[in-house]
Amino acid sequence: MKKAIDGLILRERPSGESDKLLTLLSAEEGRITVIAKGARSSRSKLLSVCQMYNYVNLEYYEKNELRFGSAGSVNENFFRISDDLEGASLAAYLSEITLEITGEGVPAPDILRMLLNCLYCIRENKKPRQQIKAVFELFAASVSGFSPDLNACAECGCVASEDVWLDVMNGRILCGECLRGHRGVDPSFEEDEYRARSILLPMDANALATMRYVLSAPIARALSFRVNDSESMARLERAAEVYLLNHLERSFPTLDFYRSVKKFDQGIN
Repeated sequence: MKKAIDGLILRERPSGESDKLLTLLSAEEGRITVIAKGARSSRSKLLSVCQMYNYVNLEYYEKNELRFGSAGSVNENFFRISDDLEGASLAAYLSEITLEITGEGVPAPDILRMLLNCLYCIRENKKPRQQIKAVFELFAASVSGFSPDLNACAECGCVASEDVWLDVMNGRILCGECLRGHRGVDPSFEEDEYRARSILLPMDANALATMRYVLSAPIARALSFRVNDSESMARLERAAEVYLLNHLERSFPTLDFYRSVKKFDQGIN
């Protein structure tokens, strides 16, 4: 019996003589693996369907607990992303994050929707790359259960917007006075009782307000903002990246490549 599923291709690898082993993200089943029969053959109808970042409708049948793709069509393609190396490297990084935070058989409609929105913005150059990257990183932290509490200083409860620090490892913010022990508070931020490291990042009003917005906005509006100050954008990007990587307790090779591409482009310009 044949079935069909909509999914975004996040990984493709050769399998056998002419097949492809695909990893897709679907709303209903999260990550799924499909063997696309003959997809590497120039005569295959699946050749143009089974490409990276294609959002496809894939027909498949099951045998010995494996899925075998037999036909399909493209709902949306993002092949133009590959025209821009920086955009392509960012897309690869977002995809690698997605593979990390999703599971097989675990529905992922929100993650799929956010990733599709980000890929669209990369392809159409709708938003700055820094902004897309930071939004997806904050979203990934949130859906993974690591959303920081940015409402008020965790020590004194003041709702500060200036002289505020993001306490990365504890998922909270601290005002400068509490950080410096001005109110009888004298926490040690070098290490806690378990001798775990602490990471404190300075935030400004714009960066903090933007983080609050991204973490509370519906997916359709999460990218709908503008940060005109380059320093605030840099702080937002750094905070989002450092926060996610430390809570996932890993880095990503694709992030290193994205950084190298971005650094090269900046050197040329």
